[in-house]
Amino acid sequence: MVRDVARELGKSVHLVVRGEETELDRTVVDEIGDPIMHLVRNAVDHGLESEAERKAKGKPPVGTVELVAYPSGNNVYIEVRDDGRGIDRDKVLKKAIERGLVRPEEAREMRDGAVYQLLFHPGFSTADVVTDISGRGVGLDVVKNKIESLGGRVAVFSKPGEGTIFRIQLPLTLSILFAMLVDIGGETYALPIADLLETIAVPPESVRTVHLQPVIDLRGTIIPLVDGRSFFRTTAPPRLGTHGVHPKVTDGKEAGEPTALYVAVIKKNERHVGLVVDRFIGQQEIVLKSLGAYLKRITTFLGATILGDGRVALVVEPSAFFEGASKGTLVV
Repeated sequence: MVRDVARELGKSVHLVVRGEETELDRTVVDEIGDPIMHLVRNAVDHGLESEAERKAKGKPPVGTVELVAYPSGNNVYIEVRDDGRGIDRDKVLKKAIERGLVRPEEAREMRDGAVYQLLFHPGFSTADVVTDISGRGVGLDVVKNKIESLGGRVAVFSKPGEGTIFRIQLPLTLSILFAMLVDIGGETYALPIADLLETIAVPPESVRTVHLQPVIDLRGTIIPLVDGRSFFRTTAPPRLGTHGVHPKVTDGKEAGEPTALYVAVIKKNERHVGLVVDRFIGQQEIVLKSLGAYLKRITTFLGATILGDGRVALVVEPSAFFEGASKGTLVV
């Protein structure tokens, strides 16, 4: 397909595929073929410049499109990269203002990521000329809708003159995952085992405060702590304050008597964070269910599961804790 599109457009393109060994749920694989084909075709058509343009900019005449896949935690990331002209932020905003998607005063304050998300609006296009390749009636909105229907997300990163990256995040499986069930403020939550480094109990006196952030020293590594009760806004009193362990938390023991803190250490690439929970219930294989279209903007949760006793437990997106590590609040 790349060769055919490049020939039709009169461009020279080198396609690089990496991460072929990455495993993904068969159902997901069957569904993402068309969205990925569209993004690759889009990179060749809109992303890459012609040979003459590239030579004038001092670039190699042959453009490069990369299709990269790699696992991370309980997700698989698929990236479509090109070393082309990048996305013209001003042009996107101009089209968005013309269509009434944003107001001029809003446009000036928008971050790049929010601007690039405008490309996914139905019928949105910055193409000056509609061709057989760019005007087939299938826009990026179809790509986004398909990926989100699979429980995934798509993000866009671009630098003018250097290229663009479309990054797709997909769950490894659509239904079943191993999770650690934890109790926080009387509610049960599920943490994906794939993102869990270890579970520990630490004495309250081992908690230190660095820049108003409670931390612990775990075998020479400083781990920031997130108070689960505060993060999920439970009615239970917080265990942590801005100066370490909250003095009012006694868990029914004599006033002022310290109690052990149960910490779930979560990893993301090279970063770690410790989630303070009330107790560990145990590991369990769960069936992940979507939260539905009305709650799709809540990025703190991957979904929900029904436990053996009929109760519903929310399955937490571990990356949310890395934002909450400095805030201590629920991120939506």
